[in-house]
Amino acid sequence: MENFNKEVKMYMIFDLLGDLERTGPLLWKIERNRLEDVKDHIFDLILMVQILKKYLPENLDYDKINEYIICHDLPEAITGDITEFEGITKEEKEKVTTIAIEYLEKQFNDIFEFSKIINNYDNKNDLEAKIVYMLDKIHSASAFIKYQSEQDIDMDNPDIIPELRNHPFVVQKIAEKMDLADIFFEYHLKAVSINEEECQKYNIKPNDADKIVNVIKTFATEMYTQKQNKTLLNVRHELPKEAMKYKKSYH
Repeated sequence: MENFNKEVKMYMIFDLLGDLERTGPLLWKIERNRLEDVKDHIFDLILMVQILKKYLPENLDYDKINEYIICHDLPEAITGDITEFEGITKEEKEKVTTIAIEYLEKQFNDIFEFSKIINNYDNKNDLEAKIVYMLDKIHSASAFIKYQSEQDIDMDNPDIIPELRNHPFVVQKIAEKMDLADIFFEYHLKAVSINEEECQKYNIKPNDADKIVNVIKTFATEMYTQKQNKTLLNVRHELPKEAMKYKKSYH
């Protein structure tokens, strides 16, 4: 009989991410019945990969991609979702994150090689890590695109911390009449790129790099365009009503 004590503990640590709302929407004071949690974020990345898989290179290691997605934010089950805007220094964040990774490595290394996986991801050591990194960035934008589509987000709410509201990029974009979804989309889309040095690092041709980048950008841009056209939420009204009579809530 197998002993799954360790596996259940690992599962329960991951489950803690379902109780951890992402800090960004909290700091921006998004009012919603249910905000996205870190487990939602991880599942959404897995779903994005599956949706876009047929447009991505056939030789990608999808086991490795899934490991990056599952593990890249797992230390947050211990540390919480820490951002620079809360006054926590980069050094302090790295310190507590290292402690969390060392704990996970010590306890569950025969399930996931946490140090190796997270180090490879943080340093974008392979193409799989780079792809997950780019998807991670556009997912941060996608959440605010959805929230802004549901309601106009008040960026002058006095409860928003000044370090966030008065960030030079935010101030500039508000002056350009951008809403919060516009700002997040423009900011994070800049991270979706593979330069010449990275092409050499990943041993891929520039044309192949461009195809990967274009797939991810086109997906993100389509979502943003539907937000601009006010059609993003139409899917909710297109669902078959006869199948929805027992559904209690969208949120």
